[in-house]
Amino acid sequence: MADIDFITDLTDGTFKIALGENPVEIIGNRALVNRFELTFMTKSRTFILGDKYVTDNFGGNAQKFISQPQVLNNLQSISAAIATAVDLTVQSMLNDQPGNIPDTEKLSSAELISLDIVNDMINAIIQIVPVETESYDILKLNLPITRYE
Repeated sequence: MADIDFITDLTDGTFKIALGENPVEIIGNRALVNRFELTFMTKSRTFILGDKYVTDNFGGNAQKFISQPQVLNNLQSISAAIATAVDLTVQSMLNDQPGNIPDTEKLSSAELISLDIVNDMINAIIQIVPVETESYDILKLNLPITRYE
């Protein structure tokens, strides 16, 4: 089943997704990038099941790592926090990746390739490597993060 292409918005400090006026079904590498972005922002959760706590580790848990004030005041801490969230995202997606999807939608790896800070706005560029690419273009996720002080 094809995914629907979405538009992300982080302008007011919260993560929002919009479908736009004419949502389009997508497949292949673009669907992989969409799923990576959603997984990156997904929080891990703990549930109470009977008398036990059960932890669902799926997700990159990016907000937990990146939104800490002590992290946002240090470029190396921001880089480490994003890299940790990318690693957790990759791990989650590889563990949850169904075998019946095309190789163009399967994740091979991902890594943080650059960070730019301009006027309290952090732009993280994350390279996403699928099992099979559809073009010679490098798949990149440009993640804007609002920096509060």
